[in-house]
Order: sequence, then structure tokens, then C-alpha cells
Amino acid sequence: MPETERQTKCRFPVIAAWRAAIGAAVLIFGAMLTAPPGWAQDSNYSSRNPNRTNPTVILESEMSNIRTSNAQLGARIQTAMEKLDEVARLTSEDEKEVQVDNLFFNLRDEVYGVLNKLDLNSDFADALNRAKEGTIVLKSWYERQPPDYPNREQSIAQLERAIQEYDIVDERLNQSRTLAQEKLSTIMRQHRVILQEMKIGKVLEAIAAARSVVEGLNDITTAMTIVEEKTEKSLQNSVPISN
Repeated sequence: MPETERQTKCRFPVIAAWRAAIGAAVLIFGAMLTAPPGWAQDSNYSSRNPNRTNPTVILESEMSNIRTSNAQLGARIQTAMEKLDEVARLTSEDEKEVQVDNLFFNLRDEVYGVLNKLDLNSDFADALNRAKEGTIVLKSWYERQPPDYPNREQSIAQLERAIQEYDIVDERLNQSRTLAQEKLSTIMRQHRVILQEMKIGKVLEAIAAARSVVEGLNDITTAMTIVEEKTEKSLQNSVPISN
């Protein structure tokens, strides 16, 4: 069917607007390719931290939570050891059993809390991934700059070291999580065994076994301390040298 004059007039503005939109999109995309990253994708960094878009700032904050959790576990271990000394001096066998039972429940809850901090979906793991992603984006931006760009090579090398450090933190985090899971299994298994020993009169053996379990939790605090140290080292390399 032949196109009417009215249809023809209506079609030209639509085509013009469509072409203008394409042109604007091309300009915006070109600007995105040449603009400095400013830690790139700021609006995407952690909805849980809306006021702090820099991923390394978020990681540093989440590391403080890991540090606090580690300190709490250390304090719980110390308290548990002191509690076992008190239990050994009790005269009531039933009371000894109750105290040891409560002690193991408290330890279990404490390790669960630590595992929440070390989980793959934890805030710390999320912050670590985002910090690494941001560093990769920034390094890529520097690599696209001309060879004579101020501090180009120095910044690229520094950011590459930061990426490597983030990988080390991730590895240590996985090791800490695996260790905590193993210790949790030990707590749950030994809890039953130790209570059974106490029921049949092997109180001294039970308390000695409980001490061994509690002391073994120090391995978790050591592993978490290493995570903290490696994270701090990665943060030292994460910010590019100022131009």
C-alpha cells in the first residue's frame, strides 16, 4: 500500500531521534573508555556500605570485624581454660558434667560465629573480591595509558603486587575456614565422648581431653591473625602512587 504524506512526515522525526540516540550512546561509550576509573563502578560496591564506595575502605572495615571476632575467640579460649580448672575442683560429679556440657555449647557457638565471618558469602569475602576486582580494573586502566603517562609503570607494578596479595589473602581465608570447620567437628565429636567419660567416672580423663580441645582452638586464632596480616599488606599496595 503506498505510504501517505502524513505517514512519511511522521517517520522522519522518528528516524532522526533514533540516529541522535545512537550518536549519544557512542559518545558516552567513548568517554567511558578514556575516563579515569575512579575505582570504577562505584555504585556497585557493596550495598551494605552505601556511604563508602572505595572497595579498599570497605575491606579495611570488614577486616576490623575479623580482628574483633578473633579477639573474642581468644578471650573465649582463655575463659574456657580457666573454667576447666574450676570444674576440676568441684566435688559434685553432676555439677562437673553440667559445667563441661555448657562449656562445649559455648565453644561451639563461638566457632559458628567465626565461621560466619570466614564464610564464602561473608561480608569480608565479598569486600575482598570487590577490592581485587577494583584493583584489576584500575591496573587495566593504567595499562591503556600512553607510555609517558606519569607513574604508569610504577603504578601498574604496585597494583599487580596488590592483586597477588589479594590472592594470598583469599587462600589464607580458605585455609582458616577449613580449619575452623575441622575444629567445629572436633568440638561436636569430643563433646559427646567427654560427657560419656564423665558419666562412667573418668572425670580426670574427660577434663584433660576437654583442655586439649580448647587449646586446639588457638590454631584458628593463629590462622585468622595471618589473614589479618596478609590483608593489611595487600591494602598497602592497593592504592596507586599519586601522580
